[in-house]
Amino acid sequence: MINQNFKRLFIGRSISNVGDSLYAIGLSWYIFSLTNSSLWVGILNFALFIPNLFSFLLGDFIERTNKRKLLVFIELGQGLFLLPIILLIAFQMDTTMKASLICIFAFLIATFGMNAYVVQDVLMPEIVTENRLSSASMYMSFSYNAMDYVGNAIGGFLLKVFSVFSLMIIDIISFIASAFLFMKIEMPDVPENVATNIEREKTSIFSGIALIRARKDLLLITLFGGLANFFFGGLAVFAVLIGKELGGAGFYGLLLAIESIGVTIGTTLFAKLLLKHFKLGSLFPISCFGMGLCLTISCLLKNNYLFLGFWAIAFMFQGLNRVVTTPYLQASLVQGQRAKFFSAFNTLTVAPLPIGSLFFGKLATIIDWQLFIILFAIYMVIFGLLFTANRKIKNFVEGSSN
Repeated sequence: MINQNFKRLFIGRSISNVGDSLYAIGLSWYIFSLTNSSLWVGILNFALFIPNLFSFLLGDFIERTNKRKLLVFIELGQGLFLLPIILLIAFQMDTTMKASLICIFAFLIATFGMNAYVVQDVLMPEIVTENRLSSASMYMSFSYNAMDYVGNAIGGFLLKVFSVFSLMIIDIISFIASAFLFMKIEMPDVPENVATNIEREKTSIFSGIALIRARKDLLLITLFGGLANFFFGGLAVFAVLIGKELGGAGFYGLLLAIESIGVTIGTTLFAKLLLKHFKLGSLFPISCFGMGLCLTISCLLKNNYLFLGFWAIAFMFQGLNRVVTTPYLQASLVQGQRAKFFSAFNTLTVAPLPIGSLFFGKLATIIDWQLFIILFAIYMVIFGLLFTANRKIKNFVEGSSN
């Protein structure tokens, strides 16, 4: 592990990611069992998602606040609002009222947790040297992808063996354990000149968005992230159609598993291999071209096994992109800018996800899944060319502070 502080952050976030998966799975299952309505499941997921749209409002606050204390506050806050949900599950009351209250508390949990990744990404450059940021990004990407997969598996098993009530208790324990680990992180002293500049700087809730507009490299990466999530929102729709056409529910589940495996390999072994031979900046276009090419090949193949093989490789390139993006942003932003940027970046890139689901959900009645995949691939190739044309991104070398 990179150092003791990062080890605590990594383990704490891994436990927290499992906890996030547990309550999302548990509450979705419970709401559906309680109401027997997919509409209520949609309302719950809307409540869990919508706070992300307002992440940018807290960028300046995060920048000026101790990041360790914020992480502890986030974990304990989520655990605190799980307590009334546990009580609601335990006691009998009107179904509509119970479902409504659960959705309200789920919204509060999501509001506490909406900037967890922002705080994590802002904290990392303070406890990890610049030339190790890509390694740290690999670990944190693994934490997100693998632990989400583990959380889903554990959640499904616990729901079958125990109950939603037990799942929520375990979830609270996970948040407390994460908070304890974050309390152990030793924060470095902020240089006096940096602290003074942060205090003096005139900012607004839109300062992160202004920063993105002012720099071509940040604007390009933000546009890429937003459009990527627009297409991933569509992929959630078309993946069902792919599964239905190529093998049914079993193939659909296998397709999602292959995506997770591909991203996990891409964020670890694949990224580590390529970072030994290429500049970090050059991996931006490589990841785009690679994913675009493999997506195109996959949808032209008639053999299901070959399709899954190229699908996995495509998502390895997606995992690679996740690894190189965060360290570039962390290194190219000075202290005092990171929280403002990441909170605005989170809002602007997450918002297109549900829009993409709605848009492509409607479009799926007109076009087939092969055409959607080709459109997705074209988008990746276009941004590969744009990343190639942006010299600041393409020539970035980790540890160069450029």
